[in-house]
Amino acid sequence: MPGGGNVDVAFAREPVGEYASDPSNPTYMTPGRNGTIDNLEFDNDTTRQRNWGPETEETVEGVIEGTFSLSFELVDPWFLNHVFGQPPNAGGESEAPYSYTWEFVSNEVQSSRWYIGADLTTGYAERALEGVVFDQMDVECSIGSPVSVSLSGWFGDETQNASFTPGSQPTSDGTPLIFHGGSIEIPNSTEIVRPQSATLSVPTGTSPERAWERSPVAATIGEINPALTLESILTDTDLLELAHGSSDGPATTVDGAADGTFKFQSPGANALTFDMTGITHSTYSWDQIGNAGEKLTDGSELDIDRLTAEAETAAAEAL
Repeated sequence: MPGGGNVDVAFAREPVGEYASDPSNPTYMTPGRNGTIDNLEFDNDTTRQRNWGPETEETVEGVIEGTFSLSFELVDPWFLNHVFGQPPNAGGESEAPYSYTWEFVSNEVQSSRWYIGADLTTGYAERALEGVVFDQMDVECSIGSPVSVSLSGWFGDETQNASFTPGSQPTSDGTPLIFHGGSIEIPNSTEIVRPQSATLSVPTGTSPERAWERSPVAATIGEINPALTLESILTDTDLLELAHGSSDGPATTVDGAADGTFKFQSPGANALTFDMTGITHSTYSWDQIGNAGEKLTDGSELDIDRLTAEAETAAAEAL
C-alpha cells in the first residue's frame, strides 16, 4: 500500500472576484517544504427521512462543507493571497529582489484551487479542491528550526481526476526562511534581543456565502484579529512597561501602545516582514521563577489592530 508521503500537492489561483471559477492559464505552485496535509474532509450535511416510523426511508444531502488544513516550512509567500484575500501590490522592480505588499481585502476574497494526488496501487487519484480560502494562519519561529506555517480553511467543491493536473510536482524558489534570519521589534527600532519563540496567529473570519445550491457562491472576509505570542529571555523591563502603559505601573489605557515588526530573512534573497500596528498586551507574565535549571523568561500575549505583509523574493510574482 502507498505511504502517506507518496503524494503530490500543488495550488493555483482562481480568478479575482470569481469564487471557485476555473483558473485561467494557471501557474502551479507548492506552498513550501516538509509539508503535511493535516485535514482534508467534507461533510455532506445529511438528513434522514422517516415515514412516521423509526427506520430511515431515505437520506438526502444538504450543503457540502469541506475543511482543509496543512503545515509546511516557509519558502515562498504566494499563499498569502488566500489569507489576506487579494493579490499583493508589486514594488515595480525590474530585477531581483522583487518586493510585494499584502493588505486585507474588505469584501470578497480571492480563492484558490488545490490539487492533492496520490499514486495508489490501483492507479493515480487526484482530489482537486475548488474554492479554497483560509480563515486561519499561524506563523511560528523558534530556535533551531525553519519558520513554519499552518493554514486552516475550507473549500466549496471538489473534482476527482485520474492524473495530477499540474503534470509534475512544482518546486519552491529560493531557500527556506529560518530562525537565525528572524527578528522582532516592539516598538519599531527596539529589537527583542533574546527571543525564544514567537507565533503570529491570524484569524480572518472568512466564511462562505450561500444561495440555493449545495456549494458556496462566494467567500467574504469577517473579523480580523491578529495576535502575537512571544517568549523571550528576561533582560530588561521594556515589555513590562509596554504592558503597563507606563514605567511606574498600569496606566489608564494601553490601547495601541506600539507598532512593531516580525521579520525573517533567508540565507538567499527571500525575506518576509509582518508590520504590526496598534500592539496591545492582552497578558504578560514572568515565567520559570525559582527554576534554577531554566532561564527566567517573560511571556507576552499581544493583540494587533492592523497587519500587513511585505515580501522580497528571488523570483517575480507567480501569477
